[in-house]
Amino acid sequence: MAINLRMAKIRFILATAIIGALLPTSGAHADDDAMEKYRDWLPSQILSMPEEQRRSEIPIAYVMSAKTEDLAIQSYLNTLMYSGLADFDGAKRRFQADLGEPQTGNLTVGQVTELAFRADRMQLTPVYFFSYKFGGRINQYSARVRGTVKILDENIAYPVNYVEINCEKEAGICNYRQFILDLPDKNSWSQSYRVTETFNDEFTITRWEKDRLDARPLLEGSCRIPELRLNFATNEFYEIVTNAPEGDCELLSGESLPKLEKPRISQIVDGDPLIRAVFQKIGEENYKFLSSEFRAKAEIVFKADPSAKTGEKAN
Repeated sequence: MAINLRMAKIRFILATAIIGALLPTSGAHADDDAMEKYRDWLPSQILSMPEEQRRSEIPIAYVMSAKTEDLAIQSYLNTLMYSGLADFDGAKRRFQADLGEPQTGNLTVGQVTELAFRADRMQLTPVYFFSYKFGGRINQYSARVRGTVKILDENIAYPVNYVEINCEKEAGICNYRQFILDLPDKNSWSQSYRVTETFNDEFTITRWEKDRLDARPLLEGSCRIPELRLNFATNEFYEIVTNAPEGDCELLSGESLPKLEKPRISQIVDGDPLIRAVFQKIGEENYKFLSSEFRAKAEIVFKADPSAKTGEKAN
């Protein structure tokens, strides 16, 4: 029971942390203001500041950009097809031109930060994330479902995820595990993927028929209650979340999570098209980060060869 209680607390903390991360904080605003204030400063200006002032006022990203060596900047430019080694000054000006900013040839800390971000993003290529296989099976002893969770009728989602539910009739228990492939954004420390196990919960089976199975959490929380509705005859698998009777949804930040106006319904579906669409979007964004001169030349080749897939995505 202690283990189940701990897992219930972990689930609540994860859920509230996601919501809490969306709530504005004074610290977040202060950092955004500093990013905007010092964006156009040159590295030499940042480095000439008194150490104490730099430590207290300058965002760490800009401090790191100010200390970036020319060779690293040349490498970033090369990654984005700007010929950073062959024509360093020209490459910097062409990068500034693509940003729509004055072509001074002297990169600001904001521009170096953007350059490093774009170069690092080139490594975000499609990756294999578990199995894309979807479906379920049930017999007189056990049942299994696997796929990708999609929240219906809402924009709140983490599309690159994998869920596996294993149920044992004799034990009367279903084990629900979910893994997420975290996708970095512009504010992430590094542009790399990370696999996280978000849920590992047990559900009590409340209904077991030839092709139907329902289950509720073994240990219900005081905020919201998820229920599993698994239909193996139609290959339809749902998680339905409703408000708990107590309705105690206080977040770690002190805020309160509002009650659901209606049940929140998630469906376990074939994740293949969803996940491929995510990686296609990343690829399209990365393509736009490349030098405009390189893209112009590449598109001439793509038009000459209509079968070139990259060219079709770029149009």
